[in-house]
Amino acid sequence: MARFPIGQRIRRHRMDLGVSQSALAAEIKISPAYLNLIEHDKRLIGGALLGRLAARLGVPRSELSGDEEESLVQEVVALARTEDLPGLDEDDAVNMVAHNPGWARALLDLHGKYRSATEQTLALSDRLGQDPSLMALSHAMLTQITAIRSFAEILEAYPDLAPEERLRFSSIIASQSDQLGTDAGSMIEMLSGAADKPQSTSPEKEIDDFIIWNRNHFPVLEDAANTLRLDLAHMDERLGVAIADRLTERHGVTISFGAAAGTYEASPRHLNLDESVPESSRRFRQARHLALVEFDSLLDELTRDDRLTSQDSCDRAKAALASYTAAALLFPYEPFLEAAETDRYDIERLAGRFRGSIEQVSHRLVTLRRPGAEGIPFSFLRTDPAGNISKPFSIPGLRMPRFGGACPLWALYSALAAPERTVAQLASIPEGGRFLFIAKRVDKQLTGFRSPRIVHAIMLGCDAVHASRTVYGDGFSGAADLMATPVGFNCRSCTRPDCGQRAAPAVRREQSLKGAA
Repeated sequence: MARFPIGQRIRRHRMDLGVSQSALAAEIKISPAYLNLIEHDKRLIGGALLGRLAARLGVPRSELSGDEEESLVQEVVALARTEDLPGLDEDDAVNMVAHNPGWARALLDLHGKYRSATEQTLALSDRLGQDPSLMALSHAMLTQITAIRSFAEILEAYPDLAPEERLRFSSIIASQSDQLGTDAGSMIEMLSGAADKPQSTSPEKEIDDFIIWNRNHFPVLEDAANTLRLDLAHMDERLGVAIADRLTERHGVTISFGAAAGTYEASPRHLNLDESVPESSRRFRQARHLALVEFDSLLDELTRDDRLTSQDSCDRAKAALASYTAAALLFPYEPFLEAAETDRYDIERLAGRFRGSIEQVSHRLVTLRRPGAEGIPFSFLRTDPAGNISKPFSIPGLRMPRFGGACPLWALYSALAAPERTVAQLASIPEGGRFLFIAKRVDKQLTGFRSPRIVHAIMLGCDAVHASRTVYGDGFSGAADLMATPVGFNCRSCTRPDCGQRAAPAVRREQSLKGAA
């Protein structure tokens, strides 16, 4: 990862305050020469010194460190590689975000609009080619256009037609024109349906951006969940009962059991639980419903964010934050982090200890980002058997794909074929980094024997330096270099020339190979 030029920010803030370089150096107890090197990005800076600089300049530490812009840099780099944007490498992306973050966001937003328009065009084209009703309408409209043109040409070519013939041809043209207008209206109505107007970007991407910007950690929700848990005053094994009692007795929610689960938006006073799903799923749904009714105004306040540009995005973000609160309630921060360290991040053991599902526990591990009490920094990704990616969350150096597919050699895809075991993989990327991937297939059968199974694979990823803290890293100790699997991020950005799994040519492959020679 290229170094973020924080020295220029320090210099700009110092000059805005009218403080000389020597005066600032004296206040933070370093030499003017060393500060000059920092301001020209000739020296790395962090720790206590960065804290003293931020405090003296009166800005948040994150304003100088560039941490908040890191995900923005990763997205610009991923976009450049995927779309083959010439002349934009990682250093260029870092400088672009450092000097013009607004333009970087505008570039990503423009690309989002382009992708949305492209997907809508492809969807409409696919529907026109496969929907029998639309195909019949298209054929009818072509027939009507042909008839109108033919009779119009007759009227033009034969000015001496008998009046009754001219009237008959004119009547045919008029009737075919009326029918053409009706059929065109029907086609437009079928294509538009009841769908909302196209959005500049999808609600899913806006929610991903919102969560990534907050580093998937919401302290106010952690505090709210902890207060609620203390108020419920029950041990872990009785927590589910306490949540159900709170819903029914304090909030008047009716809890029923059936084959179809209702939603909060449709009926806030009624929760229908699917009796065929595991107990952990029913328990989580009750906790999420309690979060929605208990913290309704707090969730509304958190979703008043400029990154959420539509009511649909706000509603979905509110549901996502309710799920976050439910996880914080069922898997309280301090006990869960302590158990994770004790069990060496064994997701099966954690799921059993906290009576949660593998996916619930994996999501919770990603949120352990409290300053001063952090767990292993994990990325997260989910895919279905068709390769559709969802819930991407990146960490420095390991970006989860936002545009296009992921590398088919990742453990994520191996897990789909291994339903009974957790797949661990030590992966090396072309840039030289190594990461530990932990993947697990998740099967859900929601309504019984005749319903199709819902299948996903989920994957956690962390820097290999943390592998020894996990049970999954034990198999790679001692011979890590020999056991690492060479992978990329996706085929378009991967520079490995000899990969037998390649599905698309690499962007600027020849240039990359020359640079590596």
